[in-house]
Amino acid sequence: MRSAETTDRSSYDASALIVSAIVFLSGAIVMVLELVGSRLLAPYFGNSLFVWTSLIGVMLGFMALGGFLGGRLADRHLSHAILFWILLAASASIALVSFTEGALLPRLAEGSSLRMTAVFSAALLFAIPSALLGSVSPYCTRLRLHALADSGATVGSLYALSTLGSIIGTFAAGFWLIARVGSHDLVAWLAAAVLVLSLLVAWPMKWQRGVAAIVGAVLVFSAMQVSSTLDGSLDTQYDRYFIGHETEASTMRPVVTLARDVYSIESATYSDTGEPFLLDYYDYYDLALATVPDVRSTLLIGGGAFSYPRHQLANYPDSVTDAVEIDPDLVDVARTTFALDDDERLRVIVEDGRTFLNDSRSTYDVILIDAFKSASSIPYQLTTLESMRQCYRLLDDDGILAMNIIGSPQGPGSRFLWAEYVTLKSVFPHVEVFAVYDPAQPTEIQNISILAAKNGSADLLGRLQDASPDLTSRRIDPATMAETIATTPLITDDFAPVDQYLMDL
Repeated sequence: MRSAETTDRSSYDASALIVSAIVFLSGAIVMVLELVGSRLLAPYFGNSLFVWTSLIGVMLGFMALGGFLGGRLADRHLSHAILFWILLAASASIALVSFTEGALLPRLAEGSSLRMTAVFSAALLFAIPSALLGSVSPYCTRLRLHALADSGATVGSLYALSTLGSIIGTFAAGFWLIARVGSHDLVAWLAAAVLVLSLLVAWPMKWQRGVAAIVGAVLVFSAMQVSSTLDGSLDTQYDRYFIGHETEASTMRPVVTLARDVYSIESATYSDTGEPFLLDYYDYYDLALATVPDVRSTLLIGGGAFSYPRHQLANYPDSVTDAVEIDPDLVDVARTTFALDDDERLRVIVEDGRTFLNDSRSTYDVILIDAFKSASSIPYQLTTLESMRQCYRLLDDDGILAMNIIGSPQGPGSRFLWAEYVTLKSVFPHVEVFAVYDPAQPTEIQNISILAAKNGSADLLGRLQDASPDLTSRRIDPATMAETIATTPLITDDFAPVDQYLMDL
């Protein structure tokens, strides 16, 4: 039996324009929320296939649940007063994400299973907003249905509007909103937008709705005042970065750092002088250059804050380097925060590293691959057989390839290391592997450097030992993993289970 408010014609005969606007904007908001959700999860779980799978699966599942419940609710209690409460609850649940993501995600990231913790984290943050936003479209559709004769056209039109909103929301978030507003603040603005939608259907404004709207507005305003729990966060078109300020323990000098997660740094510069802070694995890049007589040109894939190219040019003033960085915003950050100055010897190329490898006609003495900035976010297209063949093509006859990866010499954390070794060995005649820190701890996750030589007649290991006995003493002997190497398939463009290999890091 329907209540008097439900059967009151004036309560559910809402303006077609308002209802259509709500359907359209709800479709847009849910897609913006999904994209910004990936940025919230990335510092703790990476930006891997598992994170996207968890986020998309959770949000689609709860949107489906919301659609089912919203349709049933519309059949029993139909009024735009109920729609007001749905939208207000959605606004509050989105605002709560701003308060909880920094407190919950670090603890959840300590879980042992990446798959389970990513799914649980996505559900904890986005299940309720997804379900509530998912219920909006069927509820609004029922509000618009007045006659069976035009029901098909009404349902089709509103479905099209919702889908169009989702499309526009996707492009707006990916191309503009996240990079301009920032992921943390954008969540608060989404809550504010849904609050505004709720007010469109609040009239006549009874006192209960008025009080609830005020409480919702206070919650949204509070969310806007909460700064990001990760200070120095910066969103670009491609990623979320964190700029930190530390003091080097040995010299007490101030250092500004660049990172993509809360566990490691990828570039750093001394704040007092602007000179590059040298990460430990740079020693093996130096080693690669030291084995090539009269280094003239190098290629770096993954510019970051461009610390290593500046270090190279200081030590090899007659050399030149091409540094490829996919993110133009990061180049700007390098200039404003990390003391990157114009240098005719340093050519900064804003392009995807793989497309540059595919298209370039230049040749280099040394190629450095430093795009694997996070253990949980590796661009697989730079790990494959096809990309290694392009590196081989671009190297001079006596050239060296060097790359930094994160893994362990043995154990579950070694799967990506040896898959990459097998892939390189199928292209380069000589490949050597070194633990940057301690090869005596075979299951310890650490930086690992791989060096490969194009010249088949060259004694790569001998040349490296001559250049630095200390660094080469940390060699990892592939013979110790012969069984693993023999059964590990090549990484190719068609078969690249890199995310699966990285699960145990």
